[in-house]
Amino acid sequence: MNTISWGTLAGWAALYGLAVSALFTAVLFGGALAARDPMVQDYPPAIRERYGPKSPRGQRVARWAGLVVAIGVVGILAVALMHLTRLAPNAGALVVFGYAWIILQTFNLFDLVVLDWLIVVTWRPALVVLPGTEDMPDYRDLGFHVRGFAKGLLICTVGAALATAVYILLRALS
Repeated sequence: MNTISWGTLAGWAALYGLAVSALFTAVLFGGALAARDPMVQDYPPAIRERYGPKSPRGQRVARWAGLVVAIGVVGILAVALMHLTRLAPNAGALVVFGYAWIILQTFNLFDLVVLDWLIVVTWRPALVVLPGTEDMPDYRDLGFHVRGFAKGLLICTVGAALATAVYILLRALS
């Protein structure tokens, strides 16, 4: 890995992870302003059941939001990995994987602590409360959010592995 330390790489990875977090947060709240329910599938089961199916408008907003987030995450990862080639030109697969994993897990942790626990559970602004579910205690279900974080661990690990594979393949082709 040449002369750069893991601490430096982790710091850069965390910054890129915060960029992913900022993008997701902007899209999340923008989507909630456009429709109340584009993320209804990410609410606890009792809330989803009471609210009912996602509205047609919510479905359209969710598709666009998903596309914007997917393109944004791929773009941020691409920029981060290009930066990695300058930080550690001879980085092996393990370094690349660790770097990508920290980026994605920074977002996963931000989602749990800031978006879920702080905003949804603690502050619970009207924008995140689905109409007709205002009185439900399920919004305070910390375990639901921890289980989502655990799923995110797996998803982000797979994402980091895919990013590593693409990085190694592109480097081999160049």
